[in-house]
Amino acid sequence: SATGLAQREAVLPAGIELGSCGPEDATAPEPHDNVPQAISGFICIISYVDANGDASERAIACRRYELVSGAPIVGAICLQSKRYKQFRCDRILTVSDAITGEVLGNGSFFDQFVVGAIREKADTWNTTSQRKSIIVAGLNVLSFMARCDGVWHPLEEQTIEDFVCSLWIRKEWEGEPPIEKILAHARRLAPDGEVFCASLRPFAHSNVSRSILTTFVHRVIAADGKICDAEHHWATQFAELLEDAEAIEAGGQQ
Repeated sequence: SATGLAQREAVLPAGIELGSCGPEDATAPEPHDNVPQAISGFICIISYVDANGDASERAIACRRYELVSGAPIVGAICLQSKRYKQFRCDRILTVSDAITGEVLGNGSFFDQFVVGAIREKADTWNTTSQRKSIIVAGLNVLSFMARCDGVWHPLEEQTIEDFVCSLWIRKEWEGEPPIEKILAHARRLAPDGEVFCASLRPFAHSNVSRSILTTFVHRVIAADGKICDAEHHWATQFAELLEDAEAIEAGGQQ
């Protein structure tokens, strides 16, 4: 029954400040633009060695992957300090799945996020890349709403699963969604307000998609049986931002 389901603390960082990764780094610079990357919202655990040779294990919510003076850098929120930091990939010994603990690789794991990089074809979840991008956008929106009260509730996760199935059926996509892979991706997400806003844009193109997303945003909010101030605030923001996205889309089609 629902009463027997355990709740878990969410990992969405709050009160983010800018800070450094180690003594060799000055204050990490703010991202130079507002365009979310494919890496945005990806949560993992890294084993990291700083300039003094001290090793530590950190849970991070990735925001950017870029080259700084020719060196690959991951910009992320360190979930321990809740500050934006930059991690040199050549100092990352291991990258692990934050949920299962599975080792995904070393610092070169992040090479896949280089724009235009040559890499193995990504898993498209039994559909097309364009359709997957819509699903991922929806997962970012719903994961943000699920985490904004500080708790990731099993009933919220069930609602996210229902969203995927509903989107798949209503859009009449062939095949079956790989639900476990999709939910595993959703659990690793900790989108911030910037990613939340950008993720609404793909839904401005379709009345069906907008209707589905709106329905499941409200269902995620109500899933755990209580609505906090943060959820109320972001529900209002969701409606306004989606309306803005629709207006921009309509203007572009004129």
